[in-house]
Amino acid sequence: MTTVANTWQGVSLYARNVGAKFPDLVAAQWAIESGFGKHFSGKNNPFGLKGHGTERTTQEWYDGQWVTIQDGFLDFPSLAVAIDYLVKHWYKDWQLYKGVNRAGNRYAAARMLKDQGYATGPDYPAKLSKLMKEYAPETTAPIVPKIMTLVGPKKRPQDFGFKTGDHHLVVNDANETMKAFSFGGTLLWQIPCLARGQYSDNEWTITSSDTPPGLYRIGAIYRDYENVGDNPAYDRTLMSFGWYSLDMVELENQENKYGRAGIMIHGGGSACGWPGAWASNQQLFPTHGCVRCKNIDLRNKIVPLAKTGAIFISVYQEV
Repeated sequence: MTTVANTWQGVSLYARNVGAKFPDLVAAQWAIESGFGKHFSGKNNPFGLKGHGTERTTQEWYDGQWVTIQDGFLDFPSLAVAIDYLVKHWYKDWQLYKGVNRAGNRYAAARMLKDQGYATGPDYPAKLSKLMKEYAPETTAPIVPKIMTLVGPKKRPQDFGFKTGDHHLVVNDANETMKAFSFGGTLLWQIPCLARGQYSDNEWTITSSDTPPGLYRIGAIYRDYENVGDNPAYDRTLMSFGWYSLDMVELENQENKYGRAGIMIHGGGSACGWPGAWASNQQLFPTHGCVRCKNIDLRNKIVPLAKTGAIFISVYQEV
């Protein structure tokens, strides 16, 4: 019987040996599902693989909220057999299922796992990606101080009639901030925000990836908080978008040329659950391409700027 060390390195090495194209993704699943090997769902099952075996209480994400259920989890004779099963059924092609080995990179593979139904939690790919970046950096070369390179708008608000009363928001996804400037160039405030999607940090050309860099102008503003108040009943749209949603109208064809559409600034967050997504200071999770801010900052800082004029947004992404 093959013995596999119940560690990140042990799981990753054996996963590679049995055919996983992204062995550190297997290790990240092991870390999430078992608390780094401390809590198995079934006998020798650190991956939450379901089937006839050990019955236990678990949580699944249904219709925008976590629901507690009883479910069965597979039992395996050894950790090695569990990894074999995972790789065979989820990483390689299995019957009509297309395995995640087909993905172009490990972050896309993490998204495929979610899309193919491995997990129900909306932030599962983001959690996997964070673990891989922390415990398995993609380069083993000596760490050299990185000079951050950003790509952003080619045009300025002044090219589109920027005038007294207008404001300019500058979103920097590298440091997760939004800064507001008056027409005269005065810095008014800085708040946290994410312009991050479901893939790697420098990907914005595909659906559900980062907000495309470029210049935008605010269009319609949807004021859900003003319509429903502090304590509304659960609503999927309210959970996803939060207190306010502001259309971001492209000014440099940065959405259309990549087949992107519907990009906004909004709050909320399905990964926060309900009513967590409606909290004033909710945790920020990646979106499917929009800019996400805290609900309270939308109400108190961003939306009031529309009272005096147009709002332009410059989005910068790292390359």
